[in-house]
Amino acid sequence: MLAPKHPWVPESVWGEMQRRTKPRASTRLDIGNVVYGKQLKNSGDSDITEGLEEFIEKLSCMDPNYLILVDKTHPLDADFKPTDLVNLALYPEISRSRDGLYLEHTAAEALAKLSAAARKKGVTLLVSSAYRSYDYQKFLFDNHVKEIGEEETSRDIAKPGRSQHQLGTVVDFGDITKSFADTRAGKWMEKNGGKFGWSLSYPRYPPSEYMWESWHWRWIGADAVQLQDKFFDGSQYRMLLYLHENTTFPEF
Repeated sequence: MLAPKHPWVPESVWGEMQRRTKPRASTRLDIGNVVYGKQLKNSGDSDITEGLEEFIEKLSCMDPNYLILVDKTHPLDADFKPTDLVNLALYPEISRSRDGLYLEHTAAEALAKLSAAARKKGVTLLVSSAYRSYDYQKFLFDNHVKEIGEEETSRDIAKPGRSQHQLGTVVDFGDITKSFADTRAGKWMEKNGGKFGWSLSYPRYPPSEYMWESWHWRWIGADAVQLQDKFFDGSQYRMLLYLHENTTFPEF
């Protein structure tokens, strides 16, 4: 995929954003207060701004595809597919519920490290779902519509193009139910997932577009998780939304 015109904006939505909005002038502290209306404490403290600069510098070196916003209003193209998908069967550290599970290479490597660390603590992270193509997501969505109707399905399952799974950097753990949160694996992930760059996409609080999914984790990198936790109340969605709506970062 060609590099987007701005490092934080996927090419598939750049045209729409250009028609809809213009880049907003930002200040160096906006990243901490624009999204949820809080003012950073001691906003004149150089330690805070220096810490923010460090985060921005690290994130600027990342592949922009790792921070793509995918939601109900920012879909991926039907032909979007990670270029370096790898079979999780190649990693003995990773436990899988079935064959045929793939992830983007960097995310797969991160998952292997995560899984190995969990095993050392006696915890098994069972991967039940990983990369899904546009067509496979459409298959899942259409089948559920036939069973329970489109309105009910839209609350639980993303429409094709609107699923983070298409990025190839997302996994579902366990039996893909809310009960995962109360398992040893779920509790271990809540405490340790971020250290390995994994972020809970749809937390119970603060709410997001979809229902709480304790099993759905996305790899965004440890630096992005720190940014999310420090400046966005731990909300992956708020962070990604901010990065995409504000098409120019602060000038330092």
